[in-house]
Amino acid sequence: MALRKKGTRLITVDGVAYRWRVSGGAGCCTGCASGRFDFVVEQADQKGAVLMAATSAFPVVPSIVGAGVRAALAHGWQPARRGLAFRLTELV
Repeated sequence: MALRKKGTRLITVDGVAYRWRVSGGAGCCTGCASGRFDFVVEQADQKGAVLMAATSAFPVVPSIVGAGVRAALAHGWQPARRGLAFRLTELV
């Protein structure tokens, strides 16, 4: 699963470029009722496994995304390797 470039933002985490977006598109509060907000991340220059992360923090800002990328990498996410989406839940 690859992200469409439209509606995504770039972020660099520890020298690596990633592309991210809040799930549901710009301006969409996907978790308003549940208090959970989702975002999706992929390495910008590789088409590999995407990160699907959930957080209770709102708004989802680059610092939250960066923390999610670091946590996912620490838990085994390999963004340059093709495969199933890596899920990270309850990032605060």
